[in-house]
Amino acid sequence: MDNLPEVERRTIEELKRISARQAVSIEINPRKKPQITDSKFGGIPYWDMSMDYPKAEDGSLLMLLAQINLDELNKDGKNAGNKLPQSGMLQFFINLDDAYGMDFDYTADNRGRLEQKNFRVVYHKNIDYAVSVEEIKTLGMPDSAQEEFEESPVWGEYGLDMKLKETYIGVEDYQFEEYFQQAAEAAGWKEVKEQKTGYYHAFSEEGTDALFEELEPCGHWMLGHPYFTQYDPREGCGPKKNYSVQLFQMDSDYNEDDDYVMWGDAGVANFFISEEDLANEDFRDVLYSWDCA
Repeated sequence: MDNLPEVERRTIEELKRISARQAVSIEINPRKKPQITDSKFGGIPYWDMSMDYPKAEDGSLLMLLAQINLDELNKDGKNAGNKLPQSGMLQFFINLDDAYGMDFDYTADNRGRLEQKNFRVVYHKNIDYAVSVEEIKTLGMPDSAQEEFEESPVWGEYGLDMKLKETYIGVEDYQFEEYFQQAAEAAGWKEVKEQKTGYYHAFSEEGTDALFEELEPCGHWMLGHPYFTQYDPREGCGPKKNYSVQLFQMDSDYNEDDDYVMWGDAGVANFFISEEDLANEDFRDVLYSWDCA
């Protein structure tokens, strides 16, 4: 970034300053063997046996995408801004259809909540640590750790490492241009200020590359800035802008030796919620989307 024009470098630094957000960074640890109540991606979920297990609209049982043990997250001091509940288990389930449970029309019910027809976000306020894997398996849900579920975006069951980390707004976020104009003005970029030029017209090729390298919030996150391979589904007018909190992001995750997560062609999935619903521990209205290149 040192080789960039001064005004571009200052703009990127200002973008980082004004959009910096403390979030929960999540990394797969393939050496961890998660237990039934641990935070993990895939596998057999923790479940309260007094509750009905989540189903798709065709009656099939949903698959666990991820679960986060909030007891442990809070005990370790990793609940960014204390925005997540102080206890319990937060889980994300999807259907193994062609769209991985996503509703492209974002259908709302008569109360204006987005319907969770083929996916589900479930919150258990208290965890029963006495429940056994064998007991939960009797429900018969799909298990991403089994070979017959290779169509799952999660290819296995993985323990997680989590830490607090700073993240910055990405260029596909619907709010990015607003942040860019503010940053460019603070950097003294007169052309951008006067002409309201977008970053893709104002930046050099090297500067655009630096924007992605320095800002793009790839990876797995909670409470961070979202990353997209195509566009922000909240973009434009309407109620989608109310889903301002990134509840959870799961990115494609692979290397030369192993494939852990794959959304289509190296895509990414996001779950969004409103600040009010999150504060009220109400997970009935969530925007779920995923896209790929």
